[in-house]
Amino acid sequence: MCLDISFKIDESEDSLFDYLPQLKIDPQLDINFEMNSHVQAHNRPRTNIIYSNTEGDPYLTQMRWGMLTKYMFKDVDSFKMYANNNYNARAEKVLNKSSSWYRIRTQRCLIDTPGIYEHRAVTGWKTKVPYFIRLASNKRMLIPGFYHFLVLAEEDIERIKAINDKYMLEALGKILNLETGEITGTYSMITRAANEKMCNIHNDGPNKHRMPLFMQPEQAVKWIDPDLTDDEMKAILGYEIPSADITAVPVWTIRTTKPRPDGRLKHEPFNWAGLPPLGVDEPLMNELF
Repeated sequence: MCLDISFKIDESEDSLFDYLPQLKIDPQLDINFEMNSHVQAHNRPRTNIIYSNTEGDPYLTQMRWGMLTKYMFKDVDSFKMYANNNYNARAEKVLNKSSSWYRIRTQRCLIDTPGIYEHRAVTGWKTKVPYFIRLASNKRMLIPGFYHFLVLAEEDIERIKAINDKYMLEALGKILNLETGEITGTYSMITRAANEKMCNIHNDGPNKHRMPLFMQPEQAVKWIDPDLTDDEMKAILGYEIPSADITAVPVWTIRTTKPRPDGRLKHEPFNWAGLPPLGVDEPLMNELF
C-alpha cells in the first residue's frame, strides 16, 4: 500500500505551472509519454516526478517507482528483503535518525498523479473491490516521496552480472543504460495512517489502514523547497487530509488483462451489485464474487 496509481490526466485539469510557476522540464522528457489509467508498483513503471534541481528550481522528469540503492544489490537475499519492499516510505519513520529515510530526507520529490487505487474487502466476497481515490477539488495530486540516483562502479556492475539473479538484473536494466551509462532515478511514495474514509476502504491486508500522504497541491509544493527545515518536514509528514477532501468511487477490477465489460477506462466508476456503503462490510445481498 499504495501499489496502484493512475496517470490518466484529462486535458481540462489544472496545470503544474499553477503551483510551480518556475517549473523546469527535462529536455529529454517525451512529451508524447503515454499516460495510463493504471500502473502497478511491482512493474517499476516510469512516471512523472518533480524535485528541486541543483539550481534550486522545481524540475519535472521521469523516474522509476520503487527505490533502488546500492546495498540492495549486495546479494540475492538483500535484494529480496529490501528492493521489493521499498515502493513506499512510512511517514512515521522519516525523522527517526536510525532510519534509512532520515539519511536521504533532503532527496524529496513529488509524484504527479490524478489519483490512486486502493482495494476494499467485503465480507463473503472472494474479490476485493478497487476504488479510485482523488481530491474532491478535482485538482491533481502531488504526493510527497523520496528519490535516489543509484551510482555503481564498473566492478559493482560486473559483480551483479556474475550473481546472475533474474530479478536483480531486470531491475538494474530498468534504471541503467549499459551502452550510454545513463541512470534513471527511482522513488518511493510516502504513506501515513489512514483517515476515516480510507480506513473503510483499505480495511484488509498486512498494511491495512494506511494511505498515501494526501494533501492539496498548493500545500504539497512546500515539500520540495530546498530550505525546508526538519520542523517544517515534521508538520507536513503529520498532516492528515480530511475525509471530505477526497472522493472514492468503486471501479472495475484493475489487476487483470481482461477488458472491462462496459468498455470504459479503469479509473471510471463501476456499479458492483450488492456493494454496501463505506463503513458497512456486510454485502447488501448474498451474492458472492
